[in-house]
Amino acid sequence: MLAPAAARAVERLSGPTLLALRGAILALSADPRPRGTRTLVGHDLYRLRIRVDGVGWRIVYQVRDAERVVLITRVARRDEGTYQRL
Repeated sequence: MLAPAAARAVERLSGPTLLALRGAILALSADPRPRGTRTLVGHDLYRLRIRVDGVGWRIVYQVRDAERVVLITRVARRDEGTYQRL
């Protein structure tokens, strides 16, 4: 499930970046806590790092185990503002 902001971010992507991030998002449905995933301090959120063509991308998401839902809250290039306003 994509939050509105994450859905808008994915809609703006194209080419190999779109394919790589879409694949990573779909893989989260099978394994919501893959190897390399980290929890964000002070939040009930996880962060997955993806590298596409030398550019770092982050997928920030929440796992609701009781509902069996993975909610993608943010898809963004890694920079100073990636984790602000979570």
